[in-house]
Amino acid sequence: MKLLLKLLSLVSVTLWILSCDSNEPTDELKPGRRDYVWTIDTIDHQSAELIRMWGSSPTDVWATSDGDNDKSIAHFLGQQWSFYGVNGLWSVHSIFGFTPNDVYIAGAGNEVWRYDGSNWTKFAEIIKDGHTDLAFNDIWGKSPNDFYVFGGYPDSSGAFNNTVIAHYNHNKWTVLESEGISGVGSNLYGSSKENVVYVLTYKLGGWVTVDSSIIYEYLNGVFNKIYSSVWTGGKQADISLINDEVYFILGQRIAKRVNGQFQTVLQVDNLEFYQSIWGRNSKDIFLMMKDGLVHYNGSDMVYMQHFNKRPTHILGAALFEKEVFFLVLEASTHLNFIYHGILNLE
Repeated sequence: MKLLLKLLSLVSVTLWILSCDSNEPTDELKPGRRDYVWTIDTIDHQSAELIRMWGSSPTDVWATSDGDNDKSIAHFLGQQWSFYGVNGLWSVHSIFGFTPNDVYIAGAGNEVWRYDGSNWTKFAEIIKDGHTDLAFNDIWGKSPNDFYVFGGYPDSSGAFNNTVIAHYNHNKWTVLESEGISGVGSNLYGSSKENVVYVLTYKLGGWVTVDSSIIYEYLNGVFNKIYSSVWTGGKQADISLINDEVYFILGQRIAKRVNGQFQTVLQVDNLEFYQSIWGRNSKDIFLMMKDGLVHYNGSDMVYMQHFNKRPTHILGAALFEKEVFFLVLEASTHLNFIYHGILNLE
């Protein structure tokens, strides 16, 4: 009987240990695939360079231009790119949407426009401290009832160093107080996991100081600067949203924000890194280099594409489960390229 009790006790302890082990967190993410089949579309509209990209699916991808009005909007429906303009819309710097029938754009001026699947109509006019000479740089949001448009307007020197951020929340627009923040709003992201919004601005120094890139944390109605650096290749800052988490690009370092501190995710030793990233998750990240497009799969980095000329920049991306689009500008020729990768399904 005593022997039986000892055996039962040993079994219970073993099962308890195994159950504890099974509760330990495991990394179930698989390395991002790299077996893409690539096509490159050349877009030769030299007075209408494309600068922003967004898409709801691989057969509904948009890009916008700050150039000619009749070519300010580009749309890909699965076969080829088409171009057109909208009366009253010009110098379109931004585009973001939630469904094929709910897309928003803004640009020079103070207007926000909406696409309902058939037509573009004026959605809002934003005024900041009496100013209507605004320039919206981009748009981002969590839902059609919770999104931001952001950019800047001129300071006393004429540089767009005054920040404007407008928040649309449940049918109401609020222009945020800009005390504590300066520079043109260039990127803005938040996650559903925390009640914090992060803003990247670029501030022009003119003849007085160097240009700078600054990251702010917006919490409880207050902007707090959490990082700044000179605005130059290799040292500038950026932010990106990957799998509902905000990633911070701090020079050669990619980090997350944990308990109010930056926690390094990846140190990029390649000096060609040009401080822009896009990704699906922490093991499936694309990095812009001065000489091409690189993929990080959680363990190493490999070039997906090389650029033919310098300077060449990736200005936007649209990533889907099995397809990726990158908006590329070759500065010396003013040519745009759309790098379209489809995972090999064979």
